Amino acid sequence: MTRDPTALPLALDVLLVDEELPWPANTGKRLRTWNLVRRLQARHSIVFLCHGEDGQKRPEGWDNVEIVHVPSPLTPLSGPSLYFSLFRNLRSSQPFVVDRHDSIAMRTAFDRLLADRTFDIVHCEWTPYAANIAHVMGAIPCVLAAHNVEHQIWRRYSEAARNPLKKVFLRTQWRRMAAFESTMCPAFDVATCVSPEDAAQLEAMGCANAVVVPNGVDLDYFHPDHSFLPEQGASSIVFTGSMDWRPNQDAVQFFVDQIFPRVRKTLPHAVFRVVGRKPPEALARQWSACPGVEVTGTVDDVRPYLAEAAVVVVPLRIGGGSRLKILEALAMRKAVLSTTLGAEGLDLTHGHTLWIKDEPGPFAAACIDILRHPDHYTAMAAAGRDAVMNRYDWDGIAAIQDEAWRHAAAKGVRVAAA
Repeated sequence: MTRDPTALPLALDVLLVDEELPWPANTGKRLRTWNLVRRLQARHSIVFLCHGEDGQKRPEGWDNVEIVHVPSPLTPLSGPSLYFSLFRNLRSSQPFVVDRHDSIAMRTAFDRLLADRTFDIVHCEWTPYAANIAHVMGAIPCVLAAHNVEHQIWRRYSEAARNPLKKVFLRTQWRRMAAFESTMCPAFDVATCVSPEDAAQLEAMGCANAVVVPNGVDLDYFHPDHSFLPEQGASSIVFTGSMDWRPNQDAVQFFVDQIFPRVRKTLPHAVFRVVGRKPPEALARQWSACPGVEVTGTVDDVRPYLAEAAVVVVPLRIGGGSRLKILEALAMRKAVLSTTLGAEGLDLTHGHTLWIKDEPGPFAAACIDILRHPDHYTAMAAAGRDAVMNRYDWDGIAAIQDEAWRHAAAKGVRVAAA
């Protein structure tokens, strides 16, 4: 049954399901969720269901969001527990990441909320969590937030792997995730994604309503700021990102192994700073042992590092979605040098708003030129800032998400699902 959108209540009752509270907002996914919910709470009544414990710090600015915790937080997997979980997954038809987040406790809490209250829509904030809400699809309008087309990332992992056993495992995960997404994504009334490229892939999987809700940047927080005086001047190269995410690890490894030595050969005083949370100890030691490489680990504020950078590099070879790190750097009017995949999903132009190179030699040469002649790239950095201001402000993006919610709510009947 489809309802007249004009008959919808101005404020929708939304049950939002996610893996965790997006706080501290120190990853791309957390930043996106935090910023959108912070704005949408003013328009709608939002219940945020996630793993965690009562008493956790509430995300800043979420004054009107009701938070419901499922007291079964996921434990980090490493060592024997990781290998046991991977072995157990061999007997499953689901991809490992879905098995890991398929939670009886989450489904129980979810069903209890739906039995006790009435919601206009259910919003699933991450594709693997769709397994926890699949049983209510059709009884209540459901919206998926596909931060990435997940099987695309697993495919790229597989293609980049060199170890034969690892390659076989990753290929299996890629195919399982493709099957999972092809089944789950079309079952949602609306599926949102962050780029036109991802929308095209969702539509190819059968999603009738794939809506682009771009990533954004907080322009009040990220802005040109000359109060951070660079210590290294034009020799500072910066990469920002969550270092517990494998695509970022691969990007840094690629830069340290194949690009930065070429830069140092020409500019011996160049410094490469890796700024991001939770780098694996072994990788941090390996990278820090390379001349000129500094690994900061988790920092409270990335802006001082961005402010002192002569160039921000995004040498990604694996991934999906679109890159908040590029938007943040451009918002601070910085020269950005990226691979094609690194800039994928963003409405930005090579040579006008950022520089794009894919092979190690040309990437290093472009980096050297920016370091030697920063004034030549001032206009490009300014154009990048203008592009971000015009296209990627969170206020406008929240309005697109609001429209997607209302479109989904108009497709269904306001009922509770037991």
